[in-house]
Amino acid sequence: MHDLRRTIRTGLAKPRGLNVSGDWDGPPSGLLWTFRFRGGVGALAGEDDLAGADWSWSHFRLGDVRAQAPLREAGLPEAAQELFSLREDRVQIEQAGDWVFGILPDLERDLSGKPQGEGKLIFAFGAKRLITGRLHALLAVDDLRHRVEQGAAFAGPAAALIEMIELYLDRIEQIFDGLGDQLAAIEDYMLAEPQSPRDSGLSSVRRRLARYRRELQSLRSALIRALGGRMGERIEALGAGIPDLVSQIEDLDHEVASLQERGRLLYEEIDTLINAATNRSMRALTVISTLLIPPTLIVGAFGMNVPGIPWDKSPIGFTLASCLCLATIGLTLWYLRRKDML
Repeated sequence: MHDLRRTIRTGLAKPRGLNVSGDWDGPPSGLLWTFRFRGGVGALAGEDDLAGADWSWSHFRLGDVRAQAPLREAGLPEAAQELFSLREDRVQIEQAGDWVFGILPDLERDLSGKPQGEGKLIFAFGAKRLITGRLHALLAVDDLRHRVEQGAAFAGPAAALIEMIELYLDRIEQIFDGLGDQLAAIEDYMLAEPQSPRDSGLSSVRRRLARYRRELQSLRSALIRALGGRMGERIEALGAGIPDLVSQIEDLDHEVASLQERGRLLYEEIDTLINAATNRSMRALTVISTLLIPPTLIVGAFGMNVPGIPWDKSPIGFTLASCLCLATIGLTLWYLRRKDML
């Protein structure tokens, strides 16, 4: 019991196989996990325990420089090896020989599993092996790992990669739903004619919509090129699943386009409210300045140090001058209202 308390106190107690960031512990090579698939069902295994497997999936933490050694030994094409070693972030899908490789968008996550922004996944797969790597913890990859652990079956690396893209699109759709709710709340806030329309939080929502839409469009372009849109370079390994993915992306793109249009209209509404508030303030200042011009002239006249100023010897001269100022203010106010200027 004493040893258990000491373990908990020093922070060493954690679920078996998981580190503090929620990833699977790996060997010193930087490997996070390896799944061995038989009959489409995967199970955790070591890099040296793949005998008899139909195919395998290895995931690396690229922030660990030691991950480069097993990646070099994996038999990847030179172009694929460069993607794993360089900090390239352009979404792409390429093919060299029997290997398909590239970079896909994903969502970085925090320790609680919530999305924190855009991330990138580097992948390469052949007939019997899928290799992925990332710098920071990603959501879609983690979702796919959970699917594998729950017994989901995948015929091969291409099917698993397509499922990973679908999981990413599901996450993006959830984010768009949340951003749509934020736009609705902002719209309700603006219709209430708030005193501070600048505090609506619309700018951050529009910025996130623009960033995620760019990621979707990059992914759609890469998939269309893989389908054979550029120089006939059709990637047969992914060909069957690409049309459905492109259709999903186009649906999401239409959704985010409508959200961006709503955001633009709300921005114009906020700009109108700000301009209206500014105009009201300027109108009030103009009226005050207009009312004070006649008293200013009177006070300036009485302030001249010349002989003959009215009431200079009178004990109530100040009172009479003040009454004259008030009378001119009242007369000016009456004139402005008569001319419908107020």
